[in-house]
Amino acid sequence: MYFKSQLVVIVTFLFLSTGCLDSLDDSMSGGFWGDDCSEEVSDCPENPAPAFVLIDQHGETVNLSQFEGKIVVMTFVYTHCPDVCPALTYQMKKLADELGDDYGESVVFLSVTVDPPRDTPERLATFSEGYNASWQFLTVNSTFPENHMSAMWSDYKVQVLIDEEACSGQGHYMEGYDGCHCNPGYMHGNGTFGKDECIADPNYPVSNLTFEQGSIEYEIIQALDAWSLANANGLANEEDAMDILDTYLSQIFGPYWNIEDLSGTKHKSTDYYKSNLTLLEFFHTDCPACNTQIPALEEFHSNYSSDINIISVGGYNLHGEKDNLSDIQNFVSEHNVSWTYLYDEEASLISSFFEEIGYPSWVLLEGDIETGEAQIVSTSKGTKSYDSLVDMVTNYTTTQNVTQQMDGILESMYHWRLDHITDSEMLQIIISTLNYQYGEEEVEIYGVNHSSRLYIIDQNSNIRVLWRGTEWTYASIYHDIQLLL
Repeated sequence: MYFKSQLVVIVTFLFLSTGCLDSLDDSMSGGFWGDDCSEEVSDCPENPAPAFVLIDQHGETVNLSQFEGKIVVMTFVYTHCPDVCPALTYQMKKLADELGDDYGESVVFLSVTVDPPRDTPERLATFSEGYNASWQFLTVNSTFPENHMSAMWSDYKVQVLIDEEACSGQGHYMEGYDGCHCNPGYMHGNGTFGKDECIADPNYPVSNLTFEQGSIEYEIIQALDAWSLANANGLANEEDAMDILDTYLSQIFGPYWNIEDLSGTKHKSTDYYKSNLTLLEFFHTDCPACNTQIPALEEFHSNYSSDINIISVGGYNLHGEKDNLSDIQNFVSEHNVSWTYLYDEEASLISSFFEEIGYPSWVLLEGDIETGEAQIVSTSKGTKSYDSLVDMVTNYTTTQNVTQQMDGILESMYHWRLDHITDSEMLQIIISTLNYQYGEEEVEIYGVNHSSRLYIIDQNSNIRVLWRGTEWTYASIYHDIQLLL
C-alpha cells in the first residue's frame, strides 16, 4: 500500500544524503563550508567561546574548559521535537562514525537542550540511549537552575521562546525554516496567514501519534502498543517485540549484504540498490529448473541489463548437498553466462527473504538512489520464461515513502541482525526514533521557538564555524572539522 508520511518531505529535504566521503579528505582547500566566524559579517559570539556550567544526562557537571585541546561540535535540540531534532541527532551519529578514532579523542560533541523543563537528565539519558548517541546532552537541575541555561543561550545567540499563541498555538518558528514549523497533526493553513498558520490536518490519525495511518511507522507503533500491553502483563519480553518487528520489516525492506563474487571481489547491496531495480535469483547448481532457464535469463540480461541489476546468488543446500565456490564456478563456466554471480558462503541471504527455501527463488527490489535502501516489490519461486521475467520487472508493487527516521532504524537493524546491538538497545532506538512514549508521566505539549545553530569550536576554545538552521549534513561538518585537525 502507498502512503505519504507527515514528515518525509520536511526531513528528506533538510537532510539529503551526501553519499560516500572518500573524496572529501582530498578536497580541503577553499576554506570552511559553513560561516567562517573570523569574518566581520559573521553572526558568531565573540571569542573565546563563552564559558558555561551545565549538567549532562548522567548528572555530571560539564564546562567548556574541560575540552581544551579538542574540537567541540555544539548543537541545540530538544527531545520532544517531532522530526528535525531526531534527524539532526542521526546526522551527528553518522558524523561520529565517519570521524572514526578522532571521535572522542580529538573531537567531542555537545547537544544543549532548548527545553529544560521537559528535558531532565533522565529524559536526555533515555533519548541518547535510544539513538546510541555516546556524546553529552546538556541541561540543568536544582543545583544548576534554569538561569544558567538562559545565560548560556544568550551567550551563544540562541533565541528560545515558548509562545502558546505562535502559529495558531500549534507550532513554532525555527531559524532556517520558512514560516511555522507545525506540530504533529497540523499543517500549514491556506487562509490569510498561510505558512504562518497551523491548522488541523484532516488526514492525521486521531491520536498522539506523529505518523500517518497506514504508514510503516504507524504500523510499528501499533505493534509497540500491543507489545507494551503484553509486556506489562508479563506475556511478552523485548526479544518477542524484536522478533515481531523484524518479521514485519523483512517483508518490506531488503537487508544489507556484503558478499563476494566468484573472483573474491566484495559486492555491497547499497551499491546495487542505488541503481534502482535489482533482480536476485537464488539457485543451486543441481536444480534442473535453474539449468533449463539459463537461455531465458541470457535473453533477459541482453535486453534489460542496462536498466536492471541481475544477480544470481548461490552457496545453498539441496537434498543435503551444499554448493561450494568450485561448484558455482563450474556452473558459470559450463553455461558461459555473463551477469554477476555471488557466492553466499554463510548461506544466509536467501533466508532473509523466504521462510521456505526452494530453487529457483526470485526477489525484485526497488532501491532509493539517495539512501541505498531498497524495498521488496515482488517475490516468486519456480522456473521463469523470458516473458514472465519481463512481466516481473514491469508490473510490481509500488514502493512506500520512507522517512529519515526509518532510514536510521534500518541502519541500526542491520547491526542488530549482526548481534552488534542487543534486543533492548534496538527496541529503545526504535522507540526513541519514532518518539513513541509508553509508561511515562504525561508532559505538557507545546512548541519551542528557537534558533537552530551548530558551532564548531577549535582546540583553543575559539568559535571557528557557524551552521544555521538545517543547511548542513554530516559531510559538511566533517569537511570543516578536517580543516581544524
